[in-house]
Amino acid sequence: MKNSLHYLTAIICVCILPVAINAQTLPKPKISGAAHVYNTGGNYVDVKADLIAAIESRGLVISYTAYAASMLARTSDAVGASAKAYDNAEILLFCKADLTYDLTIANPHNLVLCPYSIAIYTLVHNPETIYLSIRRPDLQVAEYASIHSLLEGIIAETLDW
Repeated sequence: MKNSLHYLTAIICVCILPVAINAQTLPKPKISGAAHVYNTGGNYVDVKADLIAAIESRGLVISYTAYAASMLARTSDAVGASAKAYDNAEILLFCKADLTYDLTIANPHNLVLCPYSIAIYTLVHNPETIYLSIRRPDLQVAEYASIHSLLEGIIAETLDW
């Protein structure tokens, strides 16, 4: 019995404690529109490399990178845009099969929440700050909570929190 109690305590410490620590150390995001926004300083290329490493460290594969700043710059004349919002802006898209399966079995129309995305960008008027943003979790979709936790974990690892 005593050995079982020690074993159970060890499992709790190894499995639950890191989650509690991670939740406590992740700063509260700024909420802006449909996004939870985190920010950091540093070099954009380095932070992007850290973001890619954090995604891939979970065995996930980036299926697409949307080069948002390039697209907006390329199409600005066609839409009559006179201002530029971003110096750099990319959106990394990826998926995790088990979470997507749970999400879509609960409601096949939840497919709209896939793939998951993390945007990384700098603003023209604030180029020294690098932003990472994800969808807000208040979608009234219970199954999205585990996806949001995954995304927060990736951001925490990226920013070394």
